[in-house]
Amino acid sequence: ALSPRTSRAMSTRAASVGRETIYALASAHGRAGVAVVRVSGPNARAVGALVGTRAVVEDDVERASASASATPRASMTASTSSASTMPRGFAAMRGVDVGALPPRAMRAVEFRRASDGEALDSGFIVWFAAPRSFTGEDVVELHIHGSLAVQRAMLDALGGLDGFRAAEAGEFSRRAFRNGKMDLTQAEGLADLLNAETEAQRAQALKLSRYGAQRAMYERWRKELMTCAAHCEAALDFGEEEDISSDVVETGVRARVEALRETLQGYLDAPARGELIRRGVRVALVGAPNVGKSSMLNALAGREAAIVSPHAGTTRDVLEVALELGGYKVIVSDTAGIRETADDVEKLGIERALKRADDADVVVALDDVTSDVTSGAQALKTSAVNLSNKTVITVWNKIDALSPGKRRELLEIENEVAADGYDVSRVSCVTGEGFDDFVATLTRIVKNKCSTNDHVDDDANALAITRSRHRVNLARCVQALDAALDARALELGAEELKHASRALGRITGAYDVEDVLDVVFKDFCIGK
Repeated sequence: ALSPRTSRAMSTRAASVGRETIYALASAHGRAGVAVVRVSGPNARAVGALVGTRAVVEDDVERASASASATPRASMTASTSSASTMPRGFAAMRGVDVGALPPRAMRAVEFRRASDGEALDSGFIVWFAAPRSFTGEDVVELHIHGSLAVQRAMLDALGGLDGFRAAEAGEFSRRAFRNGKMDLTQAEGLADLLNAETEAQRAQALKLSRYGAQRAMYERWRKELMTCAAHCEAALDFGEEEDISSDVVETGVRARVEALRETLQGYLDAPARGELIRRGVRVALVGAPNVGKSSMLNALAGREAAIVSPHAGTTRDVLEVALELGGYKVIVSDTAGIRETADDVEKLGIERALKRADDADVVVALDDVTSDVTSGAQALKTSAVNLSNKTVITVWNKIDALSPGKRRELLEIENEVAADGYDVSRVSCVTGEGFDDFVATLTRIVKNKCSTNDHVDDDANALAITRSRHRVNLARCVQALDAALDARALELGAEELKHASRALGRITGAYDVEDVLDVVFKDFCIGK
């Protein structure tokens, strides 16, 4: 149930929204073969003012010709003349009753401007009657040619209809949420699906948006809490009348709450797989100047993304490239070389490099084997970078120039680094030697970070937390459960269980969500 404040706000908003019919381009902006314009609202069927049906003139001409021998010449001339003045394949009428068309069926039509009847385009129309539509309202979709001029003309024509206005970003999805067609987790999943770049992102987003897997999980937990709270209140209100022992109820509820609390804490403690899949695994290339960080970035990107120079200190800022490894999104950052310097600009670049390494999920510590061989990972240990819960790969670059003596020295250091639990790779960014092995190592690490073998189910672990607001509200729920378990009176425990339930409800949109709606829908495109 919604709080009274939220119910009033939503009712007011719904009443205001219900009087407006919105329209927007639902397909991608720019030139295309086909563009789709979506219309939603109480007056969506008024789009019929722009529509004429197709494929009737041929029949009219044939009927006029067939009747020519049985009619006076003047009559025949008038009939054929009126038919031949229309383009073949289009009707002379406009103002189709969209509601009379079969719903969910494409219909070939001609689009004309309502004000002067000028032809705009030919295409298709399909309508979806409320509530069996994306938004839960009457929805009409216009399929037109995808040139910029046709798109602009159609949007202008819609704007000329009474009660029509251009939609805001995410407004169609917001109306779908208001009308109970989706909850907040499904809306977030839909946004993720629209922005998916990798196979893993697509698969996860589909589970959230289409199948409501996350909603089902949170609602199951919330119902468990509401059941426990109801048992507590029943014991308080009817215990003496129905001979219900409050001690027995408290013992049973405590066991259920403790079990649920342990489950939720397990999800909070588990690796953030869902968040990693959604935002991408962050990989930072760090090391001294001229060890090959920019060359490594270019090799991974397969293009000249960064400037490569023999002069130290060329890279002053962080440069990012997004990749796909093993079906997962990876964001690789090239950073400034770490060294002592008096240059203020270079100092700022080094600070950003250390900050990026601190924020990274994987740190690739590069070293030049032609210089004094020291481990990049060992150098990072002496920096301000927190390496806990990070995967560090030590990469020896320029092995094409490695002397036999250096090879023996390098082997000893590799063994020391491996003993510290770090992965080790040898590469030459110039010749490509060892690069495939390094990519395979990085791919394996990315896959391991995006999947778990913990006691928690793999898919459930990924779906439980996909955004920071989920983590915040789940943590609040656990705090409320702790308070319930510590409560000295049954009625206080029941109240804390309600607080815990509300924390879960805020994730799906069941409670007090007005303040988060703008955040959830702000990243949607206009036509969604």
